[in-house]
Amino acid sequence: MGKRVLILANGDSPSASLLARLSATHDLILATDGAAHYALEHGIEPHIVCGDFDSVHLERVQSVLPHTEFVTTPNQDRADLEKALHLARERGAESVTITGAAGGRVDHLLANFILLLQYHTEFSLRIVDDASEVRAISEGAETLLNTTPGDTISLISPSGNARVSLTGVQWVLEDYLLPTGTMGVSNVAISEQVAVKVQGGTLFLCHLPLVLTK
Repeated sequence: MGKRVLILANGDSPSASLLARLSATHDLILATDGAAHYALEHGIEPHIVCGDFDSVHLERVQSVLPHTEFVTTPNQDRADLEKALHLARERGAESVTITGAAGGRVDHLLANFILLLQYHTEFSLRIVDDASEVRAISEGAETLLNTTPGDTISLISPSGNARVSLTGVQWVLEDYLLPTGTMGVSNVAISEQVAVKVQGGTLFLCHLPLVLTK
């Protein structure tokens, strides 16, 4: 059976409550470089810390994490988060959740979301923070979201070739060719489940729970 892997990216720290919830539902916790610091601050002990170790106080972290595996990934052709995805794949990941991916440099933020497009066909993959969950989905995918009426559901087509059906929302779509732009942004859930079916292309699916966006 494949592992559920949680990757802590070295961006803005998620809340202690989100980290606790995510760590309790994943089999393997992998911190990228400096993310080890906020993990420790919130009482999370990652199973693996990986990266080129240019943003972590390595000796300090090693001293307080004697049972953690430290994996050096010095390849400068890829960022630490992408190298962490490769490591997760090597360790048998079936699903991967990334948190701590927001904040910091805008180029890093954009690259983090592009990784969803690149790797979502290899395993179930999502980026989660305290206000949202984002995933990429492609042709043939049928996704059922558990929602609360009032939740925001946004669909973003990066290349303009996504055909999608969307139900359980205020503005229903049926085999709709979603153009690149903002047309699919800020739909609203009107039921406890929202169904998304992709008939062609690839899109970003963003779920912003009402309770977190007020």
